[in-house]
Amino acid sequence: MIKMKETRRELILRTTGALTLLGLGGLFKADMAEAATSVVLTPQEEEGPFFVDEKLNRSDILVDPFDNSITEGLPLMLGITISQSVNGIVSPLPNAYVDIWQANAYGVYSDEASQNSTGRKYLRGYQVTDAHGNVHFLTVYPGWYNGRTVHIHCRVRLYSGSTATYSFETQFFFDEAITSQVYNSVAPYTARAAQRDTTNSSDSLYNLTDCTTGTLSGNELTLVLNANTTRAVASYGLVLDLSAAGPDGCVGVTDGGINEGSTQGGGGAPPTRGGPPPFSLI
Repeated sequence: MIKMKETRRELILRTTGALTLLGLGGLFKADMAEAATSVVLTPQEEEGPFFVDEKLNRSDILVDPFDNSITEGLPLMLGITISQSVNGIVSPLPNAYVDIWQANAYGVYSDEASQNSTGRKYLRGYQVTDAHGNVHFLTVYPGWYNGRTVHIHCRVRLYSGSTATYSFETQFFFDEAITSQVYNSVAPYTARAAQRDTTNSSDSLYNLTDCTTGTLSGNELTLVLNANTTRAVASYGLVLDLSAAGPDGCVGVTDGGINEGSTQGGGGAPPTRGGPPPFSLI
């Protein structure tokens, strides 16, 4: 963890300005509009071993509340849209709790005893979808670790009062050409680039087959992504089936619907809605 010289506000403003500089001002809106017309359900991927329900309501997950340091790495603005499919009609899903968590530039997750990061809380957080199903996060381009390609975890939960009624887990993947550009030209990724042992083509989860489409789930879960050597901007639109009729994407795990006996978890009271409001991307 390295505390950057610029303030968090300066970083947010500088990165937000990149939307215009990179010609990406309409990226999120375009992708979210596409999600509203898609009928392909989002493939489900395993939760993985590093989920910790920190209940951190924040869109800026760069800051570690442990010491207020800012996570080192290439800033990544990530927009996510959650939609639901009912009888083939897709519409935004408001009031969904969306968690993301990921490794830092060195391939280390926060608050993991096995990685000597107990008590740290960087690169974890959740947001609640607005009326359009949208949430936004400010994070960094993920680092790699042994046996896995570059990815970000995502979990979507719905609540009735304090009872979780739905939990869906998936993972977002990154275009290999852009990852190579970042890892070979941006510090601190450059220090570890040559040792990377797993890419999309060899990652076991990326190469699972979506049983509803017959295509690789990793291809379907790859972010809409643009990047240069100072920042990256990405978006993804999830489409979920909340009914008990069948699993979302049915990739190797049970459906996220808790009422279907999922072993993926999701119980307990919903995270508090407190904390700072999300920043505006557009």
